[in-house]
Amino acid sequence: MLGRKSVNALNHLEIGRCDVVDLAKQFGTPLYVFDEEEIVEAMREYREAFAQHYPSFHVAYAGKAFLCGAMCRLVAQEGLWLDVVSGGEYFVALGSGFPWNRLIFHGNNKTDEERALALREGVGRWVVDGFEELECLLEESKRYVHGKLPVLLRVTPGVDPHTHAHITTGKVESKFGFPLVEGIAEKAFLLAASSPHLDVRGVHCHIGSQIRTLEPFLKTVDILLEFMDALRKNHGLVLEELDLGGGLGVPYLDEEKGDFPSIRSYVEALTGKVREKCLSLSYPLPVLFIEPGRSIVNTAGSTVYRVGFVKEIPGVKKYVAVDGGMTDNPRPVLYGARYQALLGNRVEGEEKETVAIVGKCCESGDVLIPEIELPKAQRGDILVVEGTGAYNYSMASNYNLIPRPGVVFVRDGMARLVVRPESLSDLLRRDVIPEEGAG
Repeated sequence: MLGRKSVNALNHLEIGRCDVVDLAKQFGTPLYVFDEEEIVEAMREYREAFAQHYPSFHVAYAGKAFLCGAMCRLVAQEGLWLDVVSGGEYFVALGSGFPWNRLIFHGNNKTDEERALALREGVGRWVVDGFEELECLLEESKRYVHGKLPVLLRVTPGVDPHTHAHITTGKVESKFGFPLVEGIAEKAFLLAASSPHLDVRGVHCHIGSQIRTLEPFLKTVDILLEFMDALRKNHGLVLEELDLGGGLGVPYLDEEKGDFPSIRSYVEALTGKVREKCLSLSYPLPVLFIEPGRSIVNTAGSTVYRVGFVKEIPGVKKYVAVDGGMTDNPRPVLYGARYQALLGNRVEGEEKETVAIVGKCCESGDVLIPEIELPKAQRGDILVVEGTGAYNYSMASNYNLIPRPGVVFVRDGMARLVVRPESLSDLLRRDVIPEEGAG
């Protein structure tokens, strides 16, 4: 099992000392369940590791992995910054009381409305992604209500992190950032620094997600600090901050537990490399930012389903269908992501059989787990898919007009609903109903 789950005397799975069978009865299924203590432990592990190895740093939780009001409040409570990538994430953060001056505002195509919102309400760091955005900011930053607009410029360092193509973001051909080739990034920094209304704080990058080794991160540090040093030597521009983004991978299967660096080893290697490189360049140590998302929430999250019909094709395959699927977890069909699961109401002690876990969508590709060994499943059983904390709730859809699940935080035997499940009525809520007699 992933995380700190346990099995009770009823042979039921417990998460945060809450029986998943009871959770299914109380809140319904499908249901996203997060162990709140695991989330907090991961946040604190990042902060404590940095405090041990580096003098000045900020850990910013990447909200795109999973965000709701309760998560914003938890991030604020633990003293982290928050990375948002849209006006919606920004709005939810502010509406939840998150401090505006600890928000990092990303996006490769910030709309007029999104830019106006952040300029009006305030932002801790604005990440500039391209020349057209920079041209807009040269004019719009005059109206920033909190003095100079603090900006980081995102660059693409040309590093291949050897992860899935859809989550690789630091290669030269990426849609994100200013390439380092042909002086493009250099030109952007000089243009930004010429503005009396922009406070150019430093360099930002993000090379990808679900990265299994430290080598791509360390290579990125080399490239970015050499670029920062060149700006200093050639133009007298000394940048005080370096944001290395996120991307640390996590195991989704028990067999992968030894395949990824720990949070502490990642932080130690990263900070050690920055110190070493700055010493070799005689460059002042920058304030370091990182933006972890998946490594904070993924293992802490699980999805609880109820088994529906079981269908066997003799000699071919046995399908176990659940009351969710690609609408609440699109990652298997998008990325070929692999998951593990167990029966929450009969965890141990029964003979197992090989089955496929499928969803209820009208799609042949709606397969959560193509092959898994489970006790013989039957209608009404509770099935728990592990490691669904990141990019499940945030990527959920209403395909086939299936309502999205609710979210529950559990801790020390207590469960609290933090996002209510959608109802059938919610599916009509935004429809425009014609007035009587209108054609």
